[in-house]
Amino acid sequence: MTKATVLAIRALASELQADARSAMLPTALSTGLVVAVIVLVGEAAIASIIFSGPLSPLIPLGTGAILFGTLVMCFLTALACTYRGTISVPHFAPAAVLLTVGAAVAAVMASASSEAVFATMIVIVGLSTLATAICYLLIGHFRLARLFRFMPYPLVGGFLAGLGWFLAKSSVAVASGITMTWETLPALAEIDTIQKWAPGVVYGVLLLVVAKLRPHYLILPGSAVLAVGICHATLFALDIPLAEASAAGLLFQGLPAGSAWPPIGLNDLALVDWGVVTAQLPGILAVMLVALISLVFCAGGLELISGVEIDLNREFRAEGVSSLLAGLGGSAPGCNSIPNSAISHATGAETRLTGITVALVVGLILFVGGDLLALIPTPVLAGLVLFVGLNLLYEVLVSNRKTLPWLDYGIVLAVSLVIVLVGFLEGVAVGLAAAVVFFVLRFSKVSVIASVFTLRERRSKRTRSAAHRAILHHQGERVWVCRLRGYVIFGNAAPIGSRLNQVLKADPPPLCVLLDFAEVSGFDSSAANILYRAVRTAQARGTQVVLSATTEHVRSVLQRSLPAPLWKAMIPVQDLDRALERAEDLVIAEWDRLHAGSDEASRELFGLSVDQTMREIDRLALFEALAERLEPWLEHRAHGAGETILARGEAQEGMLLMIEGRAVAREGDGGARVREYEAGDVLAAEAAFAPHLPLFSVVAAVPCRTALMTPSARRLLEREDLSLAVELDRYLIETMAGYQAAPT
Repeated sequence: MTKATVLAIRALASELQADARSAMLPTALSTGLVVAVIVLVGEAAIASIIFSGPLSPLIPLGTGAILFGTLVMCFLTALACTYRGTISVPHFAPAAVLLTVGAAVAAVMASASSEAVFATMIVIVGLSTLATAICYLLIGHFRLARLFRFMPYPLVGGFLAGLGWFLAKSSVAVASGITMTWETLPALAEIDTIQKWAPGVVYGVLLLVVAKLRPHYLILPGSAVLAVGICHATLFALDIPLAEASAAGLLFQGLPAGSAWPPIGLNDLALVDWGVVTAQLPGILAVMLVALISLVFCAGGLELISGVEIDLNREFRAEGVSSLLAGLGGSAPGCNSIPNSAISHATGAETRLTGITVALVVGLILFVGGDLLALIPTPVLAGLVLFVGLNLLYEVLVSNRKTLPWLDYGIVLAVSLVIVLVGFLEGVAVGLAAAVVFFVLRFSKVSVIASVFTLRERRSKRTRSAAHRAILHHQGERVWVCRLRGYVIFGNAAPIGSRLNQVLKADPPPLCVLLDFAEVSGFDSSAANILYRAVRTAQARGTQVVLSATTEHVRSVLQRSLPAPLWKAMIPVQDLDRALERAEDLVIAEWDRLHAGSDEASRELFGLSVDQTMREIDRLALFEALAERLEPWLEHRAHGAGETILARGEAQEGMLLMIEGRAVAREGDGGARVREYEAGDVLAAEAAFAPHLPLFSVVAAVPCRTALMTPSARRLLEREDLSLAVELDRYLIETMAGYQAAPT
């Protein structure tokens, strides 16, 4: 036993001891007794579902197995689950699937003895629970529970609606002993049979109406007690003995005296028809899948009701251990019961003692007082089953109708119809297929192209000469930049290939295509193949491909998907700014190659450069004149190459004017370049008015001189020379407007 396990056991013991000595003990005991009564009635109903129709004579034996599972699940999950008031029991959802399995077993083994049928059925039920337990434990051990948080709601909704129909239909079988099919409808319409199932239908429908009009956690237990009382009062008024009512199927058969559990012995395994068991393997897998969905769904519901964040991996481990033991005892699979756990929350009995109390009461009934179950009227059990089924149908098909898009609602209807007409596995398969198809269709409509531009609209932060800026302005259209975003997969990557092919058809073709992956969260091989075709076309047209901000995963996928020559021809760059700088170098180098020695090109470039230079000279002259007039309010400073002028996150004592030199702003130590500063630029303009923390570091690239204006100097300037202050403000506004990404 590990040290962590020992510490966990000690913590649990301390917690239980503290709760037992607190005022919470009476609340836990009283709530546990109430919940135990509800659980006993509900689990008897589950046994009636699994062993309904032709298997109804086996209900007493099956009830013992179900109650054993209830005992184990309640006790172990009360100790181990995240929410302290958890009540876990065999669940209605897997029982609905086992109903169809039981019908198939009864049909195949119609001529076999009841002992052989029961032994075969209990083995199938136990194997279903063991398979479910193994699935739970594997998910919890490898911490895979997060994968089930993304289960599409239309699939879950369709599953729940189909489950609701099966429960509603099985309520008739619980009350009448006849499974509802097209062939049995005439028998169900006979007067004697109607008298058996009609009271349960009336009770279930009334219970649903009252629960919707006046929702309260005591309605369910209160109505069950009232219904039991009415049934027994009616029997007393009609002078019908309990034995006669039981023989007529009006009362639950109870547990067999002295043999409630274990349901079968080792000698009974010889009676099992293993061929029938093997034939029901698809049904066993369906039970496992339904139980898995139920656990995820119920954990989410409990999280919503209790306000406690559920550790889903812990739930899978706890439910796995309890289901393992329950399966060995022949019980059906289960998980936390939202209605019963909600009672713990509503009464304030949020302690593990509540679940332990329920387990002890169930164990007492199982091993000592099973005859008490014989007092439960069959119509009450049928009505409870009908209520659960109708409630699921109402919540999924009625309440959610206005909140779901038509497409999602259509999937819910399709899944539920397939489940009703064919089976659970087929319905889930249809739901998964529909979810995948519509996910692909919807995802393909989400554009992964965040923006496109050329060097005319945006350039790097590198400071260029007037001649080079003129070249970039004149030839900026020769570089096409595409910024990608999101998860780039086969469905939404196609527009990238189409856009690239369209751009590459231009005459002349682009000199460079730049793809930025900074906002890409995923990239698959299908997208790489689409990009491969575009890169091959680009190479044929003489276009250079530059990639920026590619992750190791993206580079790995591209390197595996592209031929080595194509991969080596591409230029991967660290970030977009450096990639833009690389593209600018290509444009400038191409201009020099094509126009070297050309008088006409030189004259054109000279004209563009002169215009650009004159604008810069005018601006610099304005700055120098302004700085000279501001001299009384400035403090001059010198900075050596590599010295930090502004430190990111450190309070700046004032605004800085760049008098001489060149500096670079970066996002951090050695981070992405934000921009470059030269004479005439302004650093941390906000610091002239109030305390300021720069978001970027600015480092001198060469020896620099700056002039500092503190807030106090700024206020003094306004008092002594307001017109000069206004000129400074105008210059600051014009300068800041020209920055592409100024540090602040």
